[in-house]
Amino acid sequence: MNTQFRDVTEHCPIRIDKEGRWYYEEKEIINENVLLAFCNALEKDPEGNYRIVIESELCYVDVEDTPFVVSSIRGEKETGLYVLLNTSAVHELDPSTLSIGKDNVLYCTLPDGMKVRFTRAAYYLLALMMEEDDQGNITLTVGEKTYPVLKDPHFSQP
Repeated sequence: MNTQFRDVTEHCPIRIDKEGRWYYEEKEIINENVLLAFCNALEKDPEGNYRIVIESELCYVDVEDTPFVVSSIRGEKETGLYVLLNTSAVHELDPSTLSIGKDNVLYCTLPDGMKVRFTRAAYYLLALMMEEDDQGNITLTVGEKTYPVLKDPHFSQP
């Protein structure tokens, strides 16, 4: 079934900054119910652009980096780690998805394929659990397995 959506982007200037804060007409959206509704309605279109789809209307969203950010870490590295997002959602961390991007920003990928950025505070929490090997590579051991934390080749710096 081909659903036609009415594009209302012109009338709903919404953006998300790199820290995961949402803005409407350059004013921060602080109403938790509105934020939750927008977060739940957020999707990627086939070209990789973010948009909010509610009923028959859609609004494209300007996303500075990633729409969601990791605000904290939960769990223990011996038994398993979890990421707490700025939406209050909690997801198990898959250490194999960790990568370091431009300006040494840490990212991981959620089970649904969404890439998320770590806030500085969350990065520091996880960094305390990381180790550097003899070759200068950063690793994270969770349970009995050690994972490399690789530089994202899309953000390689000279």
